[in-house]
Amino acid sequence: MTVKRAGDAGTKKKEHGEEPAPAPSKRERVLHEAERLFALDGFHGVSMRDIAQAADVKLALIVYHFETKEKLYRAVFEHRKHLFDERLQLLRLVTDHAAPDALERIVHAFVEPILRSHMLDTGRSYAQLVVREASDPREDTRGIIGDYFDPFAKEFIAALQKALPDESLDYIRWAYLFAVGALVMSVFDSRMTRISDGATRPSDLQRKTRYLCNFIAGGMRGGQDTSSGADSRAGGRPAGR
Repeated sequence: MTVKRAGDAGTKKKEHGEEPAPAPSKRERVLHEAERLFALDGFHGVSMRDIAQAADVKLALIVYHFETKEKLYRAVFEHRKHLFDERLQLLRLVTDHAAPDALERIVHAFVEPILRSHMLDTGRSYAQLVVREASDPREDTRGIIGDYFDPFAKEFIAALQKALPDESLDYIRWAYLFAVGALVMSVFDSRMTRISDGATRPSDLQRKTRYLCNFIAGGMRGGQDTSSGADSRAGGRPAGR
């Protein structure tokens, strides 16, 4: 009965000139289920057998494609590499760093592709996985943050330094990490419905993107507090800047 309904749906789509979406391959199912389970229980809380069962494939198939759990875990992040590429592509479109909106465009490149991905269940799972990995005291043994996130961070920091030339590199680095915190925690937005008594909808992507970009850019523009001279004594701001 189920097969018949699926076939009928496919026929209706073809009648309207649309091709049905192809079913994910077994390898893609494995990656999606691995991402979901790793996000829920962490690297050490999930076994290859758990993933095989969730993806409805034989354990031998996972071993054939990925060999070890460590390689499968890395493959999950490699599968999401397009998000890094998309954000860097937008960042590299900002060539005039002296323009009044340069900072906003840099922040938008940093934020928008990720918030858009959060609208999908798979995107939310990936965001939760990133939070788990970044906060795991043993993350340096796997090298995920160092290999995937650190080079990306350095390119954004370099762009931010050009857009905020009066700020020290030390400040820019901290500002970047604070922005990361705001972005990754934005996925846990179901609380907004409660604290607004239902008045604010987290599903309003455009509004959420605008608010978060304004928040991050505004915070970065706040700059260092040099009123007491503490930064200059600590060497926070380079001489002549």
